[in-house]
Amino acid sequence: MLKPGKVEEIEGGKAWVRMQKGTSCGDHHCPLSSTLLDDSGTDFYKILAKNEISASIGSNVMVEVKDALALKISFLIYLMPILLVLGTYLLVKALTSQVLLIGTATITAILISIILLKKADQLIQPEYTITGYLQDDDCSQCPFKGKKIKESEENSPNN
Repeated sequence: MLKPGKVEEIEGGKAWVRMQKGTSCGDHHCPLSSTLLDDSGTDFYKILAKNEISASIGSNVMVEVKDALALKISFLIYLMPILLVLGTYLLVKALTSQVLLIGTATITAILISIILLKKADQLIQPEYTITGYLQDDDCSQCPFKGKKIKESEENSPNN
């Protein structure tokens, strides 16, 4: 999966890249996030990516995250909780007709799915790689015009 971004800082062989949130990010948190992301309420987030092309600060670049990892994260976020809760509900309902026991098991499955998501968030760290530059004629892919950014970024001399 390739996404456009803009290099903001360089740290050795890696670069901090500002990227636009997709529609799946919602208002506050992006599913492909990790502890490296800055979900600050703007339309953007920052990631630390391998800078294999030696992009400089201010460069518009394409950033890649492996499709298999994106699919794994999407499964964990969207399908795993539904399957766990539904499977638990159906299994317990087949074993007993006690509503209280069915409800307790279902609520327990919800809590377990939340715990599993928290553990997976700590274990799975997306590995981003800068794979190329955006050309000037690729403006249709450039997300940095007319979007809401933090006030501190608006006033900084780097923008």
